[in-house]
Amino acid sequence: MEYAIAIRTEIRKCMQKRGYNLSNFAKASAITSSHLSSLLSEYPSRPLSVQHLDRINVTLGNPEGCFYELYVDECFLSGKPHRSRVKPFLLRCTELGKKDCIEQVLSRMMEDLNYLSLVFEIAEELHFKGNIQEALVFYECVVEHERYQHSERLAVSQYRLFRAALGKDLEKNRDAVTRFAPFRNRLPVNYQLDGLLQLGRVYFTLRDWDRLGQYADELCGLIKIVYHEEVQKKVRKQEHVPLNTERSLVVYWGQGYLMKATACEKQGLYEESKKYIKGYADLSWFEDLDEQGKIDVENYKTFAVANSYTLDMLMGYAHNLEDYTQYLFDHPHEVLPGLVVITEAANKYGFAIEDTLAKLSNRMLKPEHQEENIYTGWRLNFHYQLAIYLLRNGQIRDVADNILKMLEATILLNNSSLFIQGISLFESCKDQVSEFQRNEYRNLLEMVKKNESFDLSHRNYITLLLLGLDKTKSNLL
Repeated sequence: MEYAIAIRTEIRKCMQKRGYNLSNFAKASAITSSHLSSLLSEYPSRPLSVQHLDRINVTLGNPEGCFYELYVDECFLSGKPHRSRVKPFLLRCTELGKKDCIEQVLSRMMEDLNYLSLVFEIAEELHFKGNIQEALVFYECVVEHERYQHSERLAVSQYRLFRAALGKDLEKNRDAVTRFAPFRNRLPVNYQLDGLLQLGRVYFTLRDWDRLGQYADELCGLIKIVYHEEVQKKVRKQEHVPLNTERSLVVYWGQGYLMKATACEKQGLYEESKKYIKGYADLSWFEDLDEQGKIDVENYKTFAVANSYTLDMLMGYAHNLEDYTQYLFDHPHEVLPGLVVITEAANKYGFAIEDTLAKLSNRMLKPEHQEENIYTGWRLNFHYQLAIYLLRNGQIRDVADNILKMLEATILLNNSSLFIQGISLFESCKDQVSEFQRNEYRNLLEMVKKNESFDLSHRNYITLLLLGLDKTKSNLL
């Protein structure tokens, strides 16, 4: 068998430069002379492992990863990838950030797609070790080269890429769900549950209530099947194999109904929403609840009370405002989403909320375990609705402050359409704001103008607004 010569030649040159011969290098590296000779001779009789290469580099005082580019050939002796060298080498490359070496090896491996299973295996090993970002290049390789569109490893790879892609940028999240959604039903059931839950959360932040309702229905249907099967296994005394879901089963049950109730509420289907609230208001009947499961049941009970008050507000039942205000005061983690609803209802039905705002203004705590995008979305909507309420009451300075906070939130979420709504509101009262507020407004416009992900027509509009601000300023001077 012919082995890669170039790397051995370079190692021998480096040994000679450092004053080593085979004997004293063997002693320094703790590799036996016979073994070292069989690895580095002009006609080697055994392959060089990446572990041996690392030990050689340490002995020579070379930086980690030295000669790795040359080692790629060692992975493909006889033209085929050798698992015993390829896998350890790729894992070591991920540790050292040797992206070029990884790309070279993957490119050559994909000349034979039978090795795609090894790429997926490496990706999963990295993922379960917590090396999420390092695993992505391997999942992307699977997605790019998988021939069978219904294969489980393709669906899992798409799922891993989807979860890793989710962040604060709503447009990137939209792209991520669009890529992943067609593969959701091809996943193992534990990933299906988590995947549907994440799809619902993303579409909530995107304010796409139709799709939120769609995935809520799917989640409700799937969790009922899964729960029934788990109960039947217990009745039949079958061996219990954990599903390995991220959350307890009661969470998926409760979240499915919560998502559906929310979708109905946002579409004005308030009576329909009430029916789904009943689906998660009392889940104490759920079997085999552990301590966390019991906490989850209590959380959903709390959500049901809060969301029932929400529907009352949205239906114009202002007589319940005092009770709802006290409820929110006693549950500070519910204050921000509650105030979003209260200000929206006040704007719709024209009732006063000054007492509520005064009582709750200092109790807007971030809900525990709440995703940042959802929390930021609540802040955005609260400041927008409050700005409308204050504008109706002639409190212009406070209007401007709330619009500026809303605009900051839209930038965090990269939500260009809501940014435009915010600047339209600011423009309606900009002649009455302070110079400081006007400068803050200018800074936000400048920030968005440089953001290439914002819609081009929006950026052109912003350019015109900036010109108008400059003209106003010069007239004042």
